[in-house]
Amino acid sequence: MKPLKHIALTVAATATFASAVFANDAVETMAAFYEIADARPFDGEKLSTFISPDFFDHTNNVKPQQGPAGGIFQMLANGAPDSHHEIEMIEPVGDDKALIIWRYVGTNTDGLFGVPAKTPANAFSIPGMELWEVKEGKITGLWHVEDILGLMNQLNAE
Repeated sequence: MKPLKHIALTVAATATFASAVFANDAVETMAAFYEIADARPFDGEKLSTFISPDFFDHTNNVKPQQGPAGGIFQMLANGAPDSHHEIEMIEPVGDDKALIIWRYVGTNTDGLFGVPAKTPANAFSIPGMELWEVKEGKITGLWHVEDILGLMNQLNAE
């Protein structure tokens, strides 16, 4: 049995770590964003409230007309209604960014990314990483990497 003092120190250390994880607004904003992004039925209007009019996707070097909420998350919800992000890590980066490592899992039942669903439906699980920038409570930037080739292989795209 561990001494009570050891348990108290462990609890104190854990509490300190937990508060460090939520050290900036970007982490809290993105945790709330993913809750809504993965909720079904999908609510694109609610998700869009997180997006700044100045949003920019740095990976694709584009300023989407509707931001990420109006496009990709709707497509994911439509093509794989059971899909969701398993957040493996969310960490603050500086004062205004959150680094998120996730695994996206689900089943292609309705033609995910235009790939017809198979019978039986194709389950998938892919890793990804994103760095989100948040200013004044709104998402202003995104850098991302995801295993799209792995997804297509799992969906048996032809």
